[in-house]
Order: sequence, then structure tokens, then C-alpha cells
Amino acid sequence: MKIKAALFSAAFGAVALAAGATPTIAGPVNEAGETIGLALGAPLPQGFYFINTGSYISRANTPTLNAVVNIPVLAWSTPWKLLGGRVEAYGALPEDGVGVDHTTWLSGIYNPAALFGIAWDLGNGWNFSNFVGGYAPVKADGLAQNVWTFNERAALSYTANGWDVTAHALLGISSNDVRTHQAVQPDTITVDLTATKTFGKWEVGPVSYIMSDLSKPSPAYQETSQFALGGLVGYSFGPLTVQAYVTQDVANSNVNHDTRGFLRFVVPL
Repeated sequence: MKIKAALFSAAFGAVALAAGATPTIAGPVNEAGETIGLALGAPLPQGFYFINTGSYISRANTPTLNAVVNIPVLAWSTPWKLLGGRVEAYGALPEDGVGVDHTTWLSGIYNPAALFGIAWDLGNGWNFSNFVGGYAPVKADGLAQNVWTFNERAALSYTANGWDVTAHALLGISSNDVRTHQAVQPDTITVDLTATKTFGKWEVGPVSYIMSDLSKPSPAYQETSQFALGGLVGYSFGPLTVQAYVTQDVANSNVNHDTRGFLRFVVPL
């Protein structure tokens, strides 16, 4: 089961619901909750992997804001080790669409991402990883951000006895807009939390995420935060693993209440 859990350590990258456009829909460049259900601290067996995570987000604005996000990821667990850990690399080219009252939709390619790092098997079921990289700017189209965003991601995972207990922290630090040189995107911290148990081919358990802005792009900007809870169900079809989970805000600040549904596929190549 540890190998299956390690396969999930390859997903990242996403959308922030047109992050930074207004105080009510701002957020991290990486989507809050996107890495839930992944044993991100565990090293992958050598090889290439394809991971696709899709999500639907409904936010109780007036009018209602809806978003669809798709995050295809190619992961490479290299044959090399450094400082006793496995060297790995991930790349993503997310797509997103944002709509108002299910009618007016704007869609396009989101900021592409690449990260490199090391994952360590610490023994007795414990694993730790640290990755650095980030998102490249995309000419602003109302969805993507025309900024560079540095990402550092650290994960601690316990994967023994069919468990996946993972805390994954994502720090995002963004540059000014490449064209206007104005600050448009807040720095953020996100922590995705997982506590699932595998029973045969099934996986179930509670999940959560915490997100908070760390800076204000402008004096008028209101820093946002969210705390969401939910549940996850997964099933292994042999080489293909599927996960589905739903989260809902239980507390937030300067951001409207939202509900998120995720569906993920993991395929070793």
C-alpha cells in the first residue's frame, strides 16, 4: 500500500478562482485543497506517472461564482538519490474556467508549473519531502496571473498499515505583474491535510485544508483565509487509482463560503 500512496505524491498546480482580481475571489496561485488525499511525503518508485485532478468549485457570491479546474501532471521519479532521498520532478499545465450564475464563462490555460525536490523514506512508515519551483507568468486573461510565483512545498506523511496521514504545506511568493510592475497577487500559505485508511481496494477518511494570505498587494486589499472540512473515497483498479473528495468551508474571512468537489486519476506510465 505504500507504493500506491507514493503514486499520489505527484500532483500539484492549479487555479485561484481568478486570484487577486477582487478581495472576494482572491487566493493562492495553487488551488486550496488540490493536494488532499496525496501521500506527498513518500518517495515514488522510479519511473514516469500521469496524474489528473479535476475540480468544481461553487462560491456563494452574489451573483454565484463557479469554477472548473483541470490539472494534468507528469511526474518523474529519477534513478538518482541525493542526501539519501529520491530526486523527483513534476510539471503541470492547468486549465480553468470561471462562470457567473452558470451562464457567462471564461476559460483558458492557467499558469504552468514545475517543481524539483527530494523525498525521503525515514523508516517505520514515516516520509518527508521538500520541493521548490513555481509558476510561470501568463498574459492576463482574467484567469491566469501575469506574475512569477515561487513555490516551496514540504510534506510529512505516515503511510504504514494502510494509512495515509499527510500534512502538506505550500508557500507561494509572487512577483509584481510582469507588464505593469504592480503588485496584484498576495503571498499565501496553504496546508492540505489527509487522514485516510485503505481497506482492500477502498480508501476512505476525513480531509481538510487551511489557506491564508500573508501579504496585501494594495492598501485596499482585504486579506483572506479559509478553513474547510470534507471526506474522501478512493478505489484501486489495479494500475489505475481513482479518488473523489468534497470539501466545504466551516470558517472563512473576507471570502465567500465555497464548496469544492474533486476527482483524481493516477496512472503509472
